[in-house]
Order: sequence, then structure tokens, then C-alpha cells
Amino acid sequence: MLKNLLFAGTASVLMIGTAQAADIIEPTAYDWTGAYIGLQAGYAWGNNDVSPDVEEISPAIADAIVLSPPEDGDIDIDGFVGGAHLGYNFQADSLVFGLEGDIEYADLSGDTDVFFFSDDDEPIGKAEQNIDWLGSLRLRLGYAMDRALIYATGGLAVGGVDVKVSIDETGHESESETAWGWTVGGGLEYAFTDDLSARIEYRYTDLGNTDVAIDNLGFAGDVEFEHTFHAVRAGLSWHFDSL
Repeated sequence: MLKNLLFAGTASVLMIGTAQAADIIEPTAYDWTGAYIGLQAGYAWGNNDVSPDVEEISPAIADAIVLSPPEDGDIDIDGFVGGAHLGYNFQADSLVFGLEGDIEYADLSGDTDVFFFSDDDEPIGKAEQNIDWLGSLRLRLGYAMDRALIYATGGLAVGGVDVKVSIDETGHESESETAWGWTVGGGLEYAFTDDLSARIEYRYTDLGNTDVAIDNLGFAGDVEFEHTFHAVRAGLSWHFDSL
């Protein structure tokens, strides 16, 4: 009888110990809190208004400068974007709050024809636009489902823009500047391991407008370029322990 009781007691202890051990080694939900650094690359595209504003210096050429299509033109820009990002997340229950910055090389460019009159067959020049680098500082707000994170992001954007108006037989005028604006978007991120996650992200960016004076091209006035674009990026992030 005593032997049976000892056996039953030992079995009970083993069962309880096994259950407790299972609780100890059971995987816990992924914690997004901590610093991270990573790389991203993608494709950007946009359609930007280009608006000439020619002052009336004679009836013959007043408001005669037009772009393709007439009266205000547009430029289709597209190209590669890619660089590095750095950020920090803080998780509270399923909500994830973060701050992230990035810096990127960009190869966005496009052009459109300039006409003297809208019904001219041959253009008299070109209007060109380039964006060659980008940066941003953004807040992130996400909802975590263990290792999956859905997030929205938005904040300050900056970029290097170059615009040029060329008139055949006359020359060209250009403007290069660091343009400031804003960016907003969202994405999906998944942690494959405790240290490595992958993301896919969409953002819309507006870097404001740039004016190019064309006073030295035979006309008095300027041409205004808009700087907006969409971008889809894929990236990898390496996560560190919470600071």
C-alpha cells in the first residue's frame, strides 16, 4: 500500500514539474521594444506640375511660353531609391510607438517639352527635374500581432532637387536646393528571428516647389516645379536589446 502511495505521489510530482517546465520554456510573444538599424531599397514615381509664369514684356510674347501639355505641363519622374535607416521602438501591450530616421540615394528624373505657343509643332526647349538624395525623420505607430507589425508612419522629409529650363539657341537656367517637406505612409513588418525583421512599406512625399527664373532666356518670369512622389520600399532591420 505504501509503495503504491509513494509511486502515486512521485508520479504526481513529476507531472506537476513537467507542466511547470513546459510553462517556463513556452515561447513568449515577441517584444518590439529596442533599437534597430537596417537597409532598404525600392522604386519611386511621381507626376509633377510645371507651371510657367511669364511676365508681359510685349503683346507678342505675353503668356506665350507653354509646356507639354499646354498651358501647364507635367513631368513624370521615376527611379531607384535606397539607403539606410535607424530607429527605436517602445511596445505597450499590442501598441508599438517608434521614432525612425533614414537617408537614401535617389535617382528620380524626368523632363517635358517647352513650346513658344501651344499649337507649335516643334518645341523650343526642355524643362527637367532631378531628385538625387532623400532623408526623413518620422514617428511610427503600429499594432503588433506577436512577430507581425502593422504600422503607420509620417513626419519630416528632405531631399536634394535639381531643376533646369533650357531654351534652344539661348541657353539654360537651373536651380539646385535642399528642399524640405513631409512624408506619410504605412507598412507591414515581420520578425523572422529575435534579431532580424523584414518590411514592405509605402510612402507619399511632398518636398514643396522650386522656382527657376528665366529672365536671361529671352523672357521675364519663372517656371515653378512641384516635387511630389510615391515610393514602395522593402527593407531588413537588425534589432538590439532594449536600451
